[in-house]
Amino acid sequence: MSKEIEEKIVNPTSIGQPTRIVILGSGFAAIEVLKKLQNEFDTNNNIEITLVSRDNFILFTPMLPEVASGMIETRNIVTPVRAFCKKAKFYQAKVKSIDLNSMSLTLTHAIGRQSQPNGWYERILRYDYLIIALGSENNFFKMYDVQKYSFTMKSIDDAIILRNHIINVLEQASLEEDNVELRKSLLTFVVAGGGFNGVETVGAINDFIRDSIKDYYKNIQSEVRVMLIDTNEKLLAEVDEELGDFALEKLKAKGVEFMMKCPVTGATTNSVKLYDGTIIPCYTLIWSAGVTPSELVAELACEHDRGHRIVVNNYLEVAGYSGVYALGDCASITDPHTGKPYPPTAQHAIREGKVAAENIILAVKRKNGEKNKVKFDYKTKGMMAEIGTRTGVAIIFNKFKLHGFVAWWLWRMYYLANLPTTKKKLKVLGDWISDLIFKPDVSMITRQERESGEEEV
Repeated sequence: MSKEIEEKIVNPTSIGQPTRIVILGSGFAAIEVLKKLQNEFDTNNNIEITLVSRDNFILFTPMLPEVASGMIETRNIVTPVRAFCKKAKFYQAKVKSIDLNSMSLTLTHAIGRQSQPNGWYERILRYDYLIIALGSENNFFKMYDVQKYSFTMKSIDDAIILRNHIINVLEQASLEEDNVELRKSLLTFVVAGGGFNGVETVGAINDFIRDSIKDYYKNIQSEVRVMLIDTNEKLLAEVDEELGDFALEKLKAKGVEFMMKCPVTGATTNSVKLYDGTIIPCYTLIWSAGVTPSELVAELACEHDRGHRIVVNNYLEVAGYSGVYALGDCASITDPHTGKPYPPTAQHAIREGKVAAENIILAVKRKNGEKNKVKFDYKTKGMMAEIGTRTGVAIIFNKFKLHGFVAWWLWRMYYLANLPTTKKKLKVLGDWISDLIFKPDVSMITRQERESGEEEV
């Protein structure tokens, strides 16, 4: 190891060095850990907290479909990570590797002194306590053509790209007066996946497409097809059969078509192939049919479940590695009441963050005996999904089933309350009010393509 890199390594276990707590990620779980630790150790100079994320913002993912539909402005669901780092350091960097044995991380970033062949730079960071909350990635199940030709809904870029594509397709379809088959394929929109993300996405884009056509593209109104395809027999299988059936009927009433028990197996730039051999001509496939932890998480030298998530105990600790915790989408946490893993939702991630932070606080204060540790034992308060304009489904406290306007209103109030800052709450509320008053906006944020030699005017 070069002397230059050695100088970057800070060993928190050395005499006189602070205790280092490193948080990986900037999602719900990571930020909850950060807030609680900062509140506890605000004036303690012997504690050093560092948060590492490849993004310098927190993305409020439940509202991504509303960004794709143009109902909410893009920046209103992102908040700077640094707004929460009152005591903590923040590194915008990618985690290249984690060495659980040497208690160190290798970070890569674009600016630094130790240049690498690929143009990136490396920094080594040591820790006493590590919180792995790196979320998940889209799982295409090794269908590389689907990965290449589909749109996704995991990031703010995804929502912007999808919105621009939909508007571009509508513009192109309105020009195709002679080629009927091309026009039909342009106006066919397929969403793969009948879980929360898929249902909320298909509801949002269906309303956006049909409202936009009604106001701006009257010559193509009767030719639109919006389809949802899923491998399961029931919609929203993870919520409740009755609510899933209700969501299906409501979406059907809004014009959405369904093909259940018929998974997508392939795609091209202008078609989707199904398991039964059916080919659907279309230029828009939105993939919401599965997620998986990153390769970094999957290859860690610790126990994983079948889905490659890190297995943790009831204290959210990674077995065999003192001071290491895993939370959120990349962790497999068994619900003691059902024996099944907790679902990867925001409400669970927030509670996991609180428990992990509490256990770290106890450990730092040397009060982490078996009797003092806090177990993660959380009963789901409910599940909700927005399925279009003023329509939703919800199950509250595993007893009360709601649907329609009331469920939609509860969905909005819950997520509005959980937005990270007052500023963002007011901006999103303003967007919602504006949407009630004005027609949809079909201006594209960026140009889809530029002809060679064309100049900006």
